[in-house]
Amino acid sequence: PSEKLRIVIIGAGFGGLEAARRLAKLPVQLTVIDRKNHHTFNLFCIIATAGISPAEIAAPVRWILRGRANVEVLMG
Repeated sequence: PSEKLRIVIIGAGFGGLEAARRLAKLPVQLTVIDRKNHHTFNLFCIIATAGISPAEIAAPVRWILRGRANVEVLMG
């Protein structure tokens, strides 16, 4: 078929992001939907001891999946 297969991933947690990274290499149109605009790395034990600031553990989902023309990120 002339149209690419469309895959929708609900949630940009560790599993959703890993799936998106792997599927983005295929000839598909990928949509990632998450409630938040950022992914938080859960390193609370390091934050609690002031090893890093909370701002250092959050990354925008669009930034994580940048450079992939077949990936669309939506909030929802």
